[in-house]
Amino acid sequence: MNVEIINIGDELLIGQVVNTNCSYMSKKLDEFGIKTKYVTVIEDNSEDIKQSILLALQRADCVLITGGLGPTKDDVTKYCLNELFGGNLVENKQVSLHVQQIFEKRGLSYTETNHSQAFVPDCCEVIFNGVGTAPGMIFNTNNSNLSPNLRNTNKLVISMPGVPFEMEKMMEKVVPILIKHYKPETIIHKHLLLSGIGESFLSDKLVPFEKEIQKLNSSENQQHFTLAYLPNGGLIKLRLSVYGGEFEKSNKIINQLYTDLKSRTKEFIISDNDKNIAQVIGELLLSKNQTLTTAESCTGGNIAHQITINSGASSYFKGSVVSYCNEIKNSVLQVPNTVLEKFGAVSEQTVIQMCKGALKLMNTDYAVSVSGLAGPNGDGTPTPVGTVWVCVMNKKDKYRTNNSCYNTTRQNFIDRATNLALFQLLTLLREDN
Repeated sequence: MNVEIINIGDELLIGQVVNTNCSYMSKKLDEFGIKTKYVTVIEDNSEDIKQSILLALQRADCVLITGGLGPTKDDVTKYCLNELFGGNLVENKQVSLHVQQIFEKRGLSYTETNHSQAFVPDCCEVIFNGVGTAPGMIFNTNNSNLSPNLRNTNKLVISMPGVPFEMEKMMEKVVPILIKHYKPETIIHKHLLLSGIGESFLSDKLVPFEKEIQKLNSSENQQHFTLAYLPNGGLIKLRLSVYGGEFEKSNKIINQLYTDLKSRTKEFIISDNDKNIAQVIGELLLSKNQTLTTAESCTGGNIAHQITINSGASSYFKGSVVSYCNEIKNSVLQVPNTVLEKFGAVSEQTVIQMCKGALKLMNTDYAVSVSGLAGPNGDGTPTPVGTVWVCVMNKKDKYRTNNSCYNTTRQNFIDRATNLALFQLLTLLREDN
């Protein structure tokens, strides 16, 4: 089966709000073998909403809609669906009581506008919204006054709130409904996270592997296999997928392919279990009962952030020094002024001293330091914009340094410098293990 997602909201089209609903929904559907085929983003306009739904019903098995269910005049989704499916708005007593209780708990009056949330088309099945006021609605094309070519197709149109946390809670109810109604096909994904090789070089290296996939797809197998390259900030995620076929058979073949893929890329693998690089580092430190600190300049604490967004980081991460100016490099990290004056802040010598200072200050087993010139403006020295130096060091003064130059945006520079530092740290940890 395949789904079309329709996200409604002017704020999405003008870039005022990032469309996180789409990414959450498609990922959740994919986990259960439900493929997102199309995504449509439209404004809060009645005619556009109705036309988008009709088009989606012609090319998808199911239509999932978010947005436009609020109580204000610009929220028109419910009325469009009511008109399309030929219903009448009726009061749902459960929703009415729930909405009233919400406003009473907040000490607010229950107005006629709020009460309008309780009215739903009588041709839909209500999905109760326990964390908000707008209920979800399920429509079946069999119970509608749609055109004859759509009327008896047994397709579902499901409307949900556009507020992300409300939609996410409602998706927990929607997915089982879809599985029961459609019995979706097999979809299996396997991931590899890689670093230390560029995307084009990796593609060249995997030409023989991709030919094997093509052979499988050209045979009479029921399955279809794909390999996707997903670069991000100096890292590459490979996604090996199979669509269709009987689950056990498809799973057996993709596992064989996955073993082959890992063998061909083993020197670049960060993780093969969909964990990010900071999680892998954390597990290694925990297994050795060791600790880490960071000394950051151009990344502004982003390395520490990537480490601490993972639960349990307090067991191995002691802290960070964001030494954005030479004064802090010298006074806190004890980088000699002679080093800063002779070699500059963005240099191998400086990041080595930053690591030494961080190890001494935090009394940890490992330290990682980074200094660079993110741009777009230079610093008045001959150092090219985009230059970054990284050092990783253990408490025995064993260290690795690396440098690169990224001619890119400031944010992408920070992401790439962060991942370079984390990859060098992981390499040192594995050497010491």
